[in-house]
Amino acid sequence: MTEVPAGRRERKKALTRQNIADAALALFRERGFDRVSVREVAEAADVSMSGLFQHFPSKESLVFGREEDQRDGLVAAVRDRPEGTDVLTALRAWLLAQPMYAGTGDAERRAVLDLVSGTASLREHAALMWTAREEALAAAVAEAGPEVPGAGVAARALSRFVLDRAVPWDGDAPLGAVEATFALLAEGWENRHTEPARPSRAAVPGPDTAEPGPPGLRERKKAATRRSLAETARRLFAERGFEDVGVREVAEEAGTSVATLFSYYPDGKVSLVFGEEKQVAELVAAVRDRPGDRTVLDALRGFLIDRCPGEVDPSPLVRELAQMVRETPELRAYRRRLWTSGQAELAGAVAAAAGLEPGDVEAGTLARCVLQIPDLTFAEQDPRAAVDMVFGLLRVGWPACLEAPHGR
Repeated sequence: MTEVPAGRRERKKALTRQNIADAALALFRERGFDRVSVREVAEAADVSMSGLFQHFPSKESLVFGREEDQRDGLVAAVRDRPEGTDVLTALRAWLLAQPMYAGTGDAERRAVLDLVSGTASLREHAALMWTAREEALAAAVAEAGPEVPGAGVAARALSRFVLDRAVPWDGDAPLGAVEATFALLAEGWENRHTEPARPSRAAVPGPDTAEPGPPGLRERKKAATRRSLAETARRLFAERGFEDVGVREVAEEAGTSVATLFSYYPDGKVSLVFGEEKQVAELVAAVRDRPGDRTVLDALRGFLIDRCPGEVDPSPLVRELAQMVRETPELRAYRRRLWTSGQAELAGAVAAAAGLEPGDVEAGTLARCVLQIPDLTFAEQDPRAAVDMVFGLLRVGWPACLEAPHGR
């Protein structure tokens, strides 16, 4: 048999891969991603199913085949930046040179972005894939900064915030939001905004502000059932793993029905892991109802320090659950959605507190960053120190946050 030269072999593989990707994109654009099967793509590209999967391991990868190059580019932008160029300047320059911001994308790239932005399942997959770059980018950022306690947390937070606001298929992340993120991370909120003075006012109880009475029997029973379901689920998840426990088993172990379980936790298994549904609203209230001498960042930090991240040296159960969440993309995505769903309301409270117009992009950026702090810090050995470091980043910017204490 005549041996095919390596260069020719690679060219043939590249052509086959491009042919499959082109066929997939044409079908997805014509009929929608969810209505096209992988078999139909293989037939349109005139390849076997096994041949298709040699090039694209999943249906989603047919859309995102070029994204690995972008991850490498992000890391290289930091590691290979010119001497004297700081990390944020290098990252901003790289991102703004990309087709989605520079307006230089080819027709295929634009078609992919349009397809993703219009398909919920692809948007969710894309967000997970995009933020999966966080670890590699954070390592590069940490290498560029001084080796001080908390530097790794700050690097991970910076990487998360940049990646989160630069998702190209997110209709809520226009160029202005990207620029606002870089400005916040470089300068810090308090160097960009002076909050107007507000008098301290003692709350005067009235008909609408009086303390509620103790809960009745029905409310106590509902709270006990809800607590029992969550505690049972978390114990089973920690013992056997999230994937190996079903909702029916949780309901039976807690002595209730599956229907009752879903009445308390309509999102099913993922919502049983977390108990933070009310905390977003309470975080907004912490800003709106803060004392007159307390800044927005102080109020936000105080709330998260006291209630969100967990205790220092957590119990074995808490550590098991933290590890499970770290290793389960579905859980991490749900937890982030749980918090970031409150972005508009928190942004409104921040804008009002800072004397900014409703819808201000910088207030929205700060809110978006703050709402990701629970996910960034919950698994740290010392969550309070981690929260302090991330708020230092938001308060004074990077790398100034590494140079001085910043807790309040």
